[in-house]
Amino acid sequence: MHRNDSRSLLIRLCLSVVGTSIIALGIVFFRLSSLGIDPSTAADIGISDTFHWYLGNYQLIFNLILFLTICIFDRSQFGIGTLINMSLPGYIVGYLTPILSRVIFHVLSKNSIPDITILFVCGMAIFSLGISLYTSVNLGVSPYDAVALLFEKKGWFSYRITRSIQDLVFFTLALVFSGPLGIGTFIIAFTTGYIVQSWRFFFKNIFVKCD
Repeated sequence: MHRNDSRSLLIRLCLSVVGTSIIALGIVFFRLSSLGIDPSTAADIGISDTFHWYLGNYQLIFNLILFLTICIFDRSQFGIGTLINMSLPGYIVGYLTPILSRVIFHVLSKNSIPDITILFVCGMAIFSLGISLYTSVNLGVSPYDAVALLFEKKGWFSYRITRSIQDLVFFTLALVFSGPLGIGTFIIAFTTGYIVQSWRFFFKNIFVKCD
């Protein structure tokens, strides 16, 4: 039993890292498409720039406040996966963006609408896949992702509806504070919840077998 528990934990830990890395890869594709980034990041950049705060400091404070708020209702949302998701993506995005930019734009064109559309669609699929994967292993999620999971767990609203409303709220904040918005940000806000929930249904039976 102990060996099985250890094996299950190791598998989940690896999948949490993989899922978080996939999220970062999706963000890289968003950035390369130049059509807009996810609403949360866009809002963070807009607010921190408006008040002349260092982005990292603002994100840390915001995540801490959101973390403490969610803990009032459900502390089980957080774990080692939370730390992975809060620390890993930034480094991966910074490392992969220049590398993939050289590789991808050797084949595709920055000025071609079909090419940047392909990049964005790939980013959308990858980004949503990463979210669904790392949130399905039950090792903890980021405070932002924990909101929709909390509402789903409490039976208040479905993940799809909550995530869509949440993204729209942050899209509005990014708009008010002049964050780096684009048509892609609007699409992400409306569709991420639907796509993530579809991926989550796909993975549900797989992770039940790991219990």
